[in-house]
Amino acid sequence: MVETPGGVMVRTVPSASPLADGVRTGPAAEAATQDAAAVWGLPDFVYLPESAAVGSGTRELGDGLLIVGDLGVVVQVKSRENPGSDPERERSWLKKKASDAIKQGNGTVRFLKAQPRLLTNLRGRSVEIDGNAHRWLVVVVLDHDAPPGETVPSLEEAKHPTVVLLRRDWEFLFEQLKSTHAVVEYFERVAGEAVGLGDEPLRYYDLAQEDAATPPSPFPEEMMVAGVEVVSTPLLPLAPVAASDRKAHSLVRMIFEDIATTRLTQATEVDRLLVLAQLDRLPVGQRASLGEFLLDAMSAVAVQADEEAIAWRMRSVRGLDRRTHLGYGVCSRPHDEKIQHMFGLWAQLRHYDVLQAGAACDELRTVAVVLTPPRRGRRQWDTTMVSVFGEVGFEDETLATLRSAFPSALE
Repeated sequence: MVETPGGVMVRTVPSASPLADGVRTGPAAEAATQDAAAVWGLPDFVYLPESAAVGSGTRELGDGLLIVGDLGVVVQVKSRENPGSDPERERSWLKKKASDAIKQGNGTVRFLKAQPRLLTNLRGRSVEIDGNAHRWLVVVVLDHDAPPGETVPSLEEAKHPTVVLLRRDWEFLFEQLKSTHAVVEYFERVAGEAVGLGDEPLRYYDLAQEDAATPPSPFPEEMMVAGVEVVSTPLLPLAPVAASDRKAHSLVRMIFEDIATTRLTQATEVDRLLVLAQLDRLPVGQRASLGEFLLDAMSAVAVQADEEAIAWRMRSVRGLDRRTHLGYGVCSRPHDEKIQHMFGLWAQLRHYDVLQAGAACDELRTVAVVLTPPRRGRRQWDTTMVSVFGEVGFEDETLATLRSAFPSALE
């Protein structure tokens, strides 16, 4: 029960999902932890544990990893098989296993930084990961059917920002936020501050209410353009994401899946992951409005377009951090070389606009997506994606032509 300015909100936090039958408790808990992150987040960001040579033996690099953008999470899972009825004994087990897992997590980060490692994500793709290119957290997931109350694990062994929580609460966070980036950002926010096992939802809702009551930060004036709409939403929503606007959220998730499952011919898997990470930076509180815009745009261009004209509905989203710049749109004509060329120019122009507003060219990555009528099959749309990174410049005549074609920086 959560006291809010609008009254009491009641949220049921279910028990952890059942473990697979016929599998030892430990491996089953690890698999369930990975699956929760893959189902509610993206499987592309979830990596299976790998073995590394240590002296004359081998060592497993965590019980799974989350890597999204420049942030990585070492996940250590400890599962209690056949817990007893003595609270003190169970409390002692939980504290000891948390400490052991933290030390294992420290070692995994050290190994990941020693040299690049080839890791496989739950999409089944292998990617070389340079541990020195990421900020690392350690998250310990304890699987226990009935943890005794007031069990606060110690973080004294931690050498990196660390969070310890129950598997039930790991699943709660992913189901609540439905975004790998949002969950990892939450872990980074609370790391280093231990709470009682089972109290993670309480901490979440305390922070969610703080977010709701905090006035939005002013948006940089130089990033503003005429007619811009500044949107501020809490990073941590009180209601589960997609609870009331599932269709709009599903559209956004399906776009992610289109990009994740496309066969690559020129780009690399690392390029794809950078794009997906950038798309996943869109705050979860703004995804419904984006999905609704795209749904309305698809209806609008279907009515307005004729065989000769090309109808576009575009939206550019600039982030307060000056690093996030996303574009979304709909075009009335099926994808071809002309549509690809025009869309690419639009993305480059908008990237140029943000650079002109003061964004650093070595930090800004523009990712834009346009939906077009399908050329074949039973799909409702085809998805085209463009990513722009680095310095972009135009000759005066070209820039003038693009300004006439795309006059508003909001489009």
